[in-house]
Amino acid sequence: MGVFRLNGKAVSEVLGYILVLSVVVATITVIYAAGMPAIRSQEDIAVFRSMENTFYVLQNVERLVAYNITPEKAVTVRAEGGSIAVIPDWGILSICINKSGKYKFNKSYSYPYGAIIYLGNNGKGLILDNGVILEAYGNAVFPASANSIRVNNRLLIYPRIFREGNDIYISLINLKGDVSFSGQKMLIFNNTKTTLIYNTSVSQIRIRVSITNASKFGWNNTQITELWLNSIEYALNGTIKKWKGPSDWIVINPPKGKSLNVTIAIYNVTVSG
Repeated sequence: MGVFRLNGKAVSEVLGYILVLSVVVATITVIYAAGMPAIRSQEDIAVFRSMENTFYVLQNVERLVAYNITPEKAVTVRAEGGSIAVIPDWGILSICINKSGKYKFNKSYSYPYGAIIYLGNNGKGLILDNGVILEAYGNAVFPASANSIRVNNRLLIYPRIFREGNDIYISLINLKGDVSFSGQKMLIFNNTKTTLIYNTSVSQIRIRVSITNASKFGWNNTQITELWLNSIEYALNGTIKKWKGPSDWIVINPPKGKSLNVTIAIYNVTVSG
Protein backbone atom coordinates (compact mmCIF):
# COMPACT_ATOMS: atom_id res chain seq x y z
CA MET A 1 0.00 0.00 0.00
CA GLY A 2 1.51 3.30 -1.07
CA VAL A 3 2.06 6.32 1.20
CA PHE A 4 0.90 9.77 0.03
CA ARG A 5 3.43 12.49 0.68
CA LEU A 6 3.28 16.25 0.07
CA ASN A 7 6.29 17.67 -1.62
CA GLY A 8 7.97 20.83 -0.35
CA LYS A 9 6.15 23.08 -2.81
CA ALA A 10 2.72 21.79 -1.79
CA VAL A 11 3.54 22.22 1.90
CA SER A 12 4.63 25.81 1.28
CA GLU A 13 1.39 26.60 -0.56
CA VAL A 14 -0.74 25.13 2.25
CA LEU A 15 1.17 27.09 4.88
CA GLY A 16 0.84 30.21 2.75
CA TYR A 17 -2.92 29.80 2.49
CA ILE A 18 -3.18 29.25 6.25
CA LEU A 19 -1.05 32.34 6.93
CA VAL A 20 -3.11 34.52 4.57
CA LEU A 21 -6.36 33.21 6.07
CA SER A 22 -5.06 33.92 9.58
CA VAL A 23 -4.13 37.48 8.61
CA VAL A 24 -7.58 38.04 7.02
CA VAL A 25 -9.39 36.66 10.07
CA ALA A 26 -7.26 38.74 12.44
CA THR A 27 -7.85 41.88 10.37
CA ILE A 28 -11.62 41.31 10.27
CA THR A 29 -11.64 40.70 14.04
CA VAL A 30 -9.75 43.94 14.73
CA ILE A 31 -12.01 45.94 12.41
CA TYR A 32 -15.11 44.40 13.96
CA ALA A 33 -13.91 45.04 17.52
CA ALA A 34 -12.90 48.62 16.74
CA GLY A 35 -15.82 49.47 14.48
CA MET A 36 -18.82 47.95 16.26
CA PRO A 37 -18.90 50.51 19.12
CA ALA A 38 -18.87 53.31 16.54
CA ILE A 39 -21.59 51.59 14.52
CA ARG A 40 -23.71 51.09 17.63
CA SER A 41 -23.14 54.69 18.64
CA GLN A 42 -24.36 55.89 15.24
CA GLU A 43 -27.36 53.57 15.52
CA ASP A 44 -28.19 55.06 18.96
CA ILE A 45 -27.93 58.58 17.54
CA ALA A 46 -30.19 57.67 14.61
CA VAL A 47 -32.78 56.09 16.96
CA PHE A 48 -32.73 59.14 19.24
CA ARG A 49 -33.15 61.56 16.32
CA SER A 50 -36.06 59.43 15.08
CA MET A 51 -37.68 59.71 18.52
CA GLU A 52 -37.14 63.49 18.48
CA ASN A 53 -39.17 63.63 15.27
CA THR A 54 -41.84 61.49 16.95
CA PHE A 55 -42.01 63.97 19.84
CA TYR A 56 -42.39 66.90 17.45
CA VAL A 57 -45.45 65.08 16.08
CA LEU A 58 -46.76 64.46 19.61
CA GLN A 59 -46.23 68.11 20.49
CA ASN A 60 -48.25 69.25 17.46
CA VAL A 61 -51.04 66.81 18.29
CA GLU A 62 -51.04 67.86 21.95
CA ARG A 63 -51.40 71.54 21.05
CA LEU A 64 -54.10 70.93 18.43
CA VAL A 65 -56.18 69.07 21.01
CA ALA A 66 -55.36 71.31 23.99
CA TYR A 67 -56.38 74.49 22.14
CA ASN A 68 -59.50 72.72 20.82
CA ILE A 69 -58.54 73.11 17.16
CA THR A 70 -59.55 69.47 17.05
CA PRO A 71 -61.12 68.04 20.24
CA GLU A 72 -59.77 64.53 19.61
CA LYS A 73 -56.91 63.12 17.59
CA ALA A 74 -55.24 59.72 17.27
CA VAL A 75 -51.62 59.13 16.34
CA THR A 76 -49.63 55.90 16.03
CA VAL A 77 -46.29 56.01 17.85
CA ARG A 78 -43.36 53.60 17.91
CA ALA A 79 -41.02 53.67 20.90
CA GLU A 80 -37.68 52.85 19.27
CA GLY A 81 -34.99 51.52 21.62
CA GLY A 82 -36.89 52.30 24.78
CA SER A 83 -40.34 53.02 26.18
CA ILE A 84 -42.92 55.83 26.27
CA ALA A 85 -45.15 56.71 29.22
CA VAL A 86 -47.64 59.35 30.36
CA ILE A 87 -46.62 60.67 33.80
CA PRO A 88 -49.64 62.50 35.33
CA ASP A 89 -47.74 63.91 38.35
CA TRP A 90 -44.69 65.20 36.49
CA GLY A 91 -44.41 68.74 37.91
CA ILE A 92 -46.08 71.72 39.57
CA LEU A 93 -46.62 75.24 38.23
CA SER A 94 -46.98 77.76 41.06
CA ILE A 95 -48.08 81.38 40.62
CA CYS A 96 -48.40 84.20 43.15
CA ILE A 97 -50.18 87.43 42.22
CA ASN A 98 -49.90 90.83 43.88
CA LYS A 99 -52.86 93.11 43.10
CA SER A 100 -52.36 95.76 45.77
CA GLY A 101 -48.87 96.98 44.91
CA LYS A 102 -47.89 96.80 48.60
CA TYR A 103 -45.58 93.79 48.28
CA LYS A 104 -48.30 91.46 49.52
CA PHE A 105 -49.36 88.57 47.33
CA ASN A 106 -53.15 88.31 47.36
CA LYS A 107 -53.61 85.21 45.22
CA SER A 108 -51.64 81.99 45.11
CA TYR A 109 -52.16 79.10 42.68
CA SER A 110 -50.56 75.69 42.41
CA TYR A 111 -51.21 73.44 39.41
CA PRO A 112 -49.87 69.86 39.29
CA TYR A 113 -49.58 68.69 35.70
CA GLY A 114 -48.49 65.72 33.60
CA ALA A 115 -46.07 65.01 30.77
CA ILE A 116 -45.13 62.37 28.20
CA ILE A 117 -41.63 60.91 28.44
CA TYR A 118 -39.45 58.67 26.31
CA LEU A 119 -36.79 56.71 28.21
CA GLY A 120 -34.11 55.16 26.01
CA ASN A 121 -32.25 51.99 26.94
CA ASN A 122 -29.06 54.07 27.39
CA GLY A 123 -30.59 56.52 29.90
CA LYS A 124 -31.14 59.34 27.41
CA GLY A 125 -34.68 60.59 27.15
CA LEU A 126 -37.17 63.09 25.77
CA ILE A 127 -39.85 64.95 27.72
CA LEU A 128 -43.01 66.59 26.35
CA ASP A 129 -43.80 68.94 29.22
CA ASN A 130 -46.51 71.62 28.79
CA GLY A 131 -45.82 71.87 25.06
CA VAL A 132 -42.08 71.98 25.75
CA ILE A 133 -39.70 69.33 24.38
CA LEU A 134 -36.62 68.66 26.50
CA GLU A 135 -33.65 66.36 25.98
CA ALA A 136 -32.66 64.66 29.23
CA TYR A 137 -29.46 62.75 29.97
CA GLY A 138 -29.21 60.49 32.99
CA ASN A 139 -26.29 59.66 35.24
CA ALA A 140 -25.83 56.37 33.39
CA VAL A 141 -24.70 58.28 30.32
CA PHE A 142 -22.55 61.00 31.88
CA PRO A 143 -21.46 59.76 35.34
CA ALA A 144 -18.32 61.88 35.58
CA SER A 145 -19.76 65.13 36.92
CA ALA A 146 -22.94 67.10 37.38
CA ASN A 147 -21.61 69.75 34.99
CA SER A 148 -21.56 67.36 32.05
CA ILE A 149 -25.21 66.52 32.71
CA ARG A 150 -26.17 70.17 32.95
CA VAL A 151 -24.53 70.98 29.61
CA ASN A 152 -26.41 68.25 27.78
CA ASN A 153 -29.92 68.71 29.17
CA ARG A 154 -31.55 71.19 26.82
CA LEU A 155 -34.84 72.62 25.62
CA LEU A 156 -35.75 71.94 21.99
CA ILE A 157 -39.10 73.78 22.06
CA TYR A 158 -39.94 76.66 24.40
CA PRO A 159 -43.18 77.00 26.43
CA ARG A 160 -46.33 78.88 25.50
CA ILE A 161 -45.54 81.41 28.20
CA PHE A 162 -44.73 84.84 26.84
CA ARG A 163 -44.90 88.58 27.32
CA GLU A 164 -45.83 91.37 24.93
CA GLY A 165 -45.25 94.71 26.59
CA ASN A 166 -47.25 94.57 29.82
CA ASP A 167 -49.41 91.61 28.69
CA ILE A 168 -48.42 88.24 30.12
CA TYR A 169 -49.90 84.95 28.89
CA ILE A 170 -49.35 81.71 30.81
CA SER A 171 -50.54 78.50 29.20
CA LEU A 172 -50.46 75.17 31.05
CA ILE A 173 -51.21 71.92 29.23
CA ASN A 174 -52.05 69.29 31.82
CA LEU A 175 -51.70 65.75 30.46
CA LYS A 176 -53.49 62.88 32.16
CA GLY A 177 -53.62 59.19 31.36
CA ASP A 178 -52.39 55.73 32.26
CA VAL A 179 -50.24 54.74 29.28
CA SER A 180 -46.87 53.01 29.23
CA PHE A 181 -45.49 50.88 26.39
CA SER A 182 -42.60 49.67 24.27
CA GLY A 183 -42.96 48.94 20.58
CA GLN A 184 -45.88 50.45 18.68
CA LYS A 185 -49.15 51.87 20.01
CA MET A 186 -51.98 54.16 18.92
CA LEU A 187 -52.41 57.09 21.30
CA ILE A 188 -55.69 59.01 21.46
CA PHE A 189 -55.61 62.62 22.69
CA ASN A 190 -58.86 64.12 24.05
CA ASN A 191 -59.60 67.68 25.13
CA THR A 192 -61.38 67.26 28.47
CA LYS A 193 -61.66 70.82 29.74
CA THR A 194 -60.21 74.31 29.32
CA THR A 195 -60.24 76.67 32.29
CA LEU A 196 -59.51 80.39 32.23
CA ILE A 197 -58.11 80.92 35.71
CA TYR A 198 -57.14 84.55 35.67
CA ASN A 199 -57.49 87.52 33.36
CA THR A 200 -56.90 90.85 35.07
CA SER A 201 -54.39 93.58 35.91
CA VAL A 202 -51.84 93.01 38.67
CA SER A 203 -48.97 94.88 40.28
CA GLN A 204 -46.51 91.99 40.39
CA ILE A 205 -46.37 88.28 39.63
CA ARG A 206 -44.11 85.45 40.75
CA ILE A 207 -43.81 82.13 38.93
CA ARG A 208 -42.15 78.86 39.88
CA VAL A 209 -41.96 75.51 38.09
CA SER A 210 -40.93 72.47 40.10
CA ILE A 211 -40.17 69.19 38.32
CA THR A 212 -40.84 66.48 40.89
CA ASN A 213 -40.58 63.09 39.18
CA ALA A 214 -37.65 63.23 36.74
CA SER A 215 -35.43 61.46 39.27
CA LYS A 216 -37.56 58.30 38.94
CA PHE A 217 -36.10 57.90 35.45
CA GLY A 218 -32.47 58.65 36.29
CA TRP A 219 -32.64 62.37 35.46
CA ASN A 220 -32.05 65.37 37.70
CA ASN A 221 -35.14 67.26 38.96
CA THR A 222 -33.19 70.39 39.85
CA GLN A 223 -31.35 70.70 36.54
CA ILE A 224 -34.51 70.28 34.46
CA THR A 225 -36.31 72.78 36.72
CA GLU A 226 -33.42 75.20 36.14
CA LEU A 227 -33.88 74.90 32.38
CA TRP A 228 -37.57 75.68 32.82
CA LEU A 229 -36.97 78.71 35.04
CA ASN A 230 -34.30 80.13 32.75
CA SER A 231 -36.65 79.84 29.73
CA ILE A 232 -39.49 81.56 31.62
CA GLU A 233 -37.18 84.27 32.89
CA TYR A 234 -36.13 84.98 29.31
CA ALA A 235 -39.70 84.85 27.92
CA LEU A 236 -41.21 87.12 30.57
CA ASN A 237 -38.27 89.47 31.11
CA GLY A 238 -38.27 88.56 34.78
CA THR A 239 -35.55 88.18 37.36
CA ILE A 240 -34.15 85.38 39.50
CA LYS A 241 -31.94 86.92 42.17
CA LYS A 242 -29.73 83.86 42.46
CA TRP A 243 -30.27 80.28 41.40
CA LYS A 244 -30.41 78.15 44.56
CA GLY A 245 -32.76 75.35 43.63
CA PRO A 246 -36.32 74.42 42.68
CA SER A 247 -37.76 76.68 45.42
CA ASP A 248 -36.64 79.86 43.58
CA TRP A 249 -39.22 82.19 42.05
CA ILE A 250 -39.16 84.35 38.93
CA VAL A 251 -40.36 87.86 39.75
CA ILE A 252 -41.96 90.00 37.03
CA ASN A 253 -42.51 93.70 37.66
CA PRO A 254 -44.23 96.22 35.36
CA PRO A 255 -42.68 99.59 34.44
CA LYS A 256 -43.05 102.14 37.20
CA GLY A 257 -46.61 103.41 37.56
CA LYS A 258 -48.12 100.71 35.32
CA SER A 259 -49.76 97.30 35.75
CA LEU A 260 -49.33 93.87 34.21
CA ASN A 261 -52.25 92.30 32.37
CA VAL A 262 -52.09 88.60 33.24
CA THR A 263 -53.95 85.74 31.54
CA ILE A 264 -53.65 82.19 32.89
CA ALA A 265 -55.31 79.28 31.08
CA ILE A 266 -55.26 75.56 31.94
CA TYR A 267 -55.81 73.06 29.10
CA ASN A 268 -56.61 69.54 30.25
CA VAL A 269 -55.79 66.71 27.83
CA THR A 270 -56.33 63.00 28.44
CA VAL A 271 -54.17 60.44 26.62
CA SER A 272 -55.37 56.86 26.21
CA GLY A 273 -54.31 53.92 24.12
